Amino acid sequence: AALSTRAADQLSAQLARGERVTLNLQLSSHTLPDVESFNVVGEIVGSELPEEVLVVGGHLDAWDVGQGAHDDGAGCVHALEAARLIVARGLKPRRPLRGVLFMNEENGVRGGAGYFAAHADEKHVLALESDAGGFTPRGFSTDANPSAFAQLNEIVALLASSSATALIEGHGGTDIGALAKNGVVLIGFRPDDERYFDFHHSDRDVLEAVHPRELALGAGAIAGLLYIAADMPHGIVANPPPALAPKSH
Repeated sequence: AALSTRAADQLSAQLARGERVTLNLQLSSHTLPDVESFNVVGEIVGSELPEEVLVVGGHLDAWDVGQGAHDDGAGCVHALEAARLIVARGLKPRRPLRGVLFMNEENGVRGGAGYFAAHADEKHVLALESDAGGFTPRGFSTDANPSAFAQLNEIVALLASSSATALIEGHGGTDIGALAKNGVVLIGFRPDDERYFDFHHSDRDVLEAVHPRELALGAGAIAGLLYIAADMPHGIVANPPPALAPKSH
């Protein structure tokens, strides 16, 4: 069980005033048997280096009480619209751009695990996930090594018109996380997060809460980064594979 940020602030203020607070939680959650489900995958074929894949995606499933518009319908639309923008302008990047709408992020990340199991033998050079809402873009977070970070920083500098101007060290994404095992550079789209927890995992996460212009700006920023990265002559420098954990004795 979890309280929203707003409810937690209200509760904290009451406690700070010395009020006696009674909290009543009514939980109706239960676990149903597993059923088979699927990721949705589409690809813009690379014009010169079809074996070097870039992934962009969001996740299809949502928290039960809302529509999942920000978490993560916006991320799915970002992936689809970024690909559409590239195709609509007749651009043909050297490397393929693969859009993946992952299933089951909210309850087990089995869509991400399933994608990795099916595609681990392919060469991925970059993976970008949008799972922070459809708000005004601010930039990207990444686990990139210093050389790749410098490459990405040059790309992000070209996106000033979209307001996605920051590149920081940080989380790439839950669904794409398994790709880090193969040294793939991971990127997370970072929109303005001031209002995210007004909607996150609540019944307020509905389509009306997503501003079309903010959503479009995010898709444009993602499309710009992906196209440039996919069309670079030498590609993004891979991360070193994670060190093996020491054996216990």
